[in-house]
Amino acid sequence: MKATTRIHYANRLEPVLQWLASHPDAAPDLHHLADLACLSPYHFHRVYRALMGETVNATMQRMRMHRASVDLAGSRPMPQVARRAGYTSQAAFNRAFGAAFGMPPGRYRHARSRPFNPQELGMYPITIEQFAGASLATLAHQGDYQNIGATFDRLFMLAAGRDLVGPATRSFGVYYDDPAQVPADRLRSRAGLTLPDGAAADPVFEPFALPAARCAVLEYTGPYSEIEAAYNWLFAQWLPASGHETLDFPMWEEYVNDPKTTPAAELKTRIYLPLA
Repeated sequence: MKATTRIHYANRLEPVLQWLASHPDAAPDLHHLADLACLSPYHFHRVYRALMGETVNATMQRMRMHRASVDLAGSRPMPQVARRAGYTSQAAFNRAFGAAFGMPPGRYRHARSRPFNPQELGMYPITIEQFAGASLATLAHQGDYQNIGATFDRLFMLAAGRDLVGPATRSFGVYYDDPAQVPADRLRSRAGLTLPDGAAADPVFEPFALPAARCAVLEYTGPYSEIEAAYNWLFAQWLPASGHETLDFPMWEEYVNDPKTTPAAELKTRIYLPLA
C-alpha cells in the first residue's frame, strides 16, 4: 500500500476509533462504521484490520475488559460488570478476565477495594537514570486517564498510516494532573510516540519534548488500571525517604510492550519522575 494511500485510509478510520471509544456498550454495526469511514461495507473490515492489526471486535473487547478492571474497584454488581464487558455468562467472563489479568474477577475486586494504606504498599524496582530527552508526536487527551488507550489507538493508527511506526518506536504517556485532586473529566494528558530520525513533522500531531533530565524510574508490571498503587508508593514511601527534589515538569510513562498482544498482568510500564 502506497504511503499516500495509507494516510488516506488512516484519516478515514479516525472517526471510527472516536466512535468506538465513545460508545463502548454499543454493538458495532458494519454499515454504520463503514459510513463513518466512507468505505464500502464489503471492504471495511479488511481495511480496519490492515491498519489496526486487530479486528473491530478485538478493539471493543480490549476496551471493555480494561473498563471491567476499573469497574471491579467500585461497587458495580459482578453480573453487570460481566455484561458491560460483553459476556452474558459469568463463567465465561471469569475465564476471560482471569486469562487477561492473572486472577479471577472476585479476587481482583477484593484486592482493589481495600483502602489505601501506605504501610501495606509493596516495594517496586526503582533506579536513578539520566534520561536523554525525546521529541514526540502526540495527541492530547482530555478526561479520565483510564480512557487514554483509545487516544493511543488513534495515535498509532495515524502514525502507521504515515509509515512512522517501526521496531525502534517508543510510546509515552504524559500526565499533567493528580487524579486524586482533579475531576476525571478535567484531567489533562498526552499520548505520544517517537518518530524515526529525519521524519518530517505532520500537522495531524502535536509536537512535544520530554526534557533531558535525571529521573527516578519505577518499573511497574501489571494492568494499567492498577498503576495508581505504584504512584502511591513512589510518593508516600520512596520520595520522602530519598532526599531528592522534583523537577518542575509533569511525570511521564513509557510503555514497554503492546497491550494488543500482551496479557494485562504482564504489561510493563516505566514511570519517570524527573528530579531537580
